[in-house]
Amino acid sequence: MINRPSRELSLLLLLWALATALDFGKAFHIDDTFHLLAAQWIEHHPLSPMSGLVNWGQDPQPLHDFNQPPGYFYIIALTGHFLGYSEGVMHGLRAMFSLIAIANLYQLARHLVKGQALFITSLLVLCPAFLVNQGLMTDVPLLAMHLLGFRLLLVPGSGHKGVRYLWAALAFSAGVFIKYTTLPVLLVFPLVLALRREGKYIALAAVPFVLLVLWGLWNVQEFGAVHLFGREGGDRSLRGIFVRTLGMFTALGAVSPFVPAMAMGRFPAWQKWIRNAWLAALSAFVILAAAVYSGNLSEAVSDEILRIAFTFNGVLFVALATLTIPWKDHPTQPDRWALILWAGGLAAFLAFFAPMMATRHILLLLAPLLLILGPALGCAGAKARSLALATTAVLGVLLTLSDREYAGFYRDMAPRIAQEMGGDGTIWSAGHWGWQWYTAQAGMRTYEQHGAQPVPGDVVVMPEEYDAQAIAGTVQAVLLRSYEAPPTASTFFNVEQFAGMYTSSYGKLPWSLSRSHIKTIRVYRVVASGGSAIVQEPFGK
Repeated sequence: MINRPSRELSLLLLLWALATALDFGKAFHIDDTFHLLAAQWIEHHPLSPMSGLVNWGQDPQPLHDFNQPPGYFYIIALTGHFLGYSEGVMHGLRAMFSLIAIANLYQLARHLVKGQALFITSLLVLCPAFLVNQGLMTDVPLLAMHLLGFRLLLVPGSGHKGVRYLWAALAFSAGVFIKYTTLPVLLVFPLVLALRREGKYIALAAVPFVLLVLWGLWNVQEFGAVHLFGREGGDRSLRGIFVRTLGMFTALGAVSPFVPAMAMGRFPAWQKWIRNAWLAALSAFVILAAAVYSGNLSEAVSDEILRIAFTFNGVLFVALATLTIPWKDHPTQPDRWALILWAGGLAAFLAFFAPMMATRHILLLLAPLLLILGPALGCAGAKARSLALATTAVLGVLLTLSDREYAGFYRDMAPRIAQEMGGDGTIWSAGHWGWQWYTAQAGMRTYEQHGAQPVPGDVVVMPEEYDAQAIAGTVQAVLLRSYEAPPTASTFFNVEQFAGMYTSSYGKLPWSLSRSHIKTIRVYRVVASGGSAIVQEPFGK
């Protein structure tokens, strides 16, 4: 008979294998290209990481103009230097971070929520916020460093406690150099030590700040300013903060179909009523999906229904977590307060400073929220937990498959268009994200609004409804051809409308139900006269 630890280890490895398999072979997508280009610069210029130029707007800009510190880019560069920058190699790299995240969440859950560790880990891994965002972007590596740091901080282990806390400080330091979203976690670290009455280790909390000071001095030497202080955030007005907070609730609710199970556990006297309401809501969703798929209900109406449902679900999630705060017992529950400060600090940072909301941001909140509500999940009952896990897995897989097809279209079309449009003139590519990487690999020239311009006879290729450069009004062109990919059954759970899973709000859903959305790439021939300016609506409008 297999003992329980061996069985749970096997299931954790199976979870990791499933997540890796769903990601493996996926085309580079969204910010993957930016990270690859930054890494390739750093590979050859490791001492001036922020001076490389990347065209991620209208024209090439130095890396220090963008928000990301280069910690993760060094890891990509080191991997790429020895193994190359192929999709398979990069998939292997991000799978390592997924494994670190899974292992550390499981150990945290075993310590904090006895009996529910495997279930909580499964919910996070199968959640679409994790499965979809496994790409070469920073968010899963960042989550891995947060979980590693808090595991070292909260879970007892062998060896000297001070050494363990030093490693936690280094894990949080790694996180802040992957993404500045770690900054609120750096403040939580000393607060947790104070709550645990371990003030003699408080100096270790200064390690990340010392490293940030050294990083700032490096910045001044390299480009004359401190990168952290030049970071651009979102609208800081009350309206901007409200909009991002509302978007946070919407995104959180869109990827968390398990919330009713938490409500059942939190309010055991109402379990029957909540279970019936949950089953009714699932039935209503199936009817809604069937009506949209058959064309009997407009997608606009469906979007409004989903918008309300997602936001309500997100508000309920946060409300349930808030109700568990042990206001009167804070001296005796320092670990629980560590989770509350972790989640609250990240949520406040995102609401006040994030340039936009996205499910990859929500991913960072899910781990502490699941741990906070873990005891409620234990009281929900086996049937409720099974339903929560099943709905989460189905949604996660469907959205991941949809996103794979979304990314794959641009990978597949780039070499085909380059071959079919090849001739005497230059083929120019407008458009960022994964498209930019694959068009460059296919020999197309990336367009710069204020650089050299296409001349008559050249071809300009541009994906519609995609983040792209605006073509100068002096470039006159005629439409030569359109390449389209019609919707399929696998894209019915649609993530393609302005990359919803990667940038969303209350008004722009992370995902929706659609049988009408068509992916389109347009090819224009530049002419001396008689053509029109190439115009595309600004991204996200």
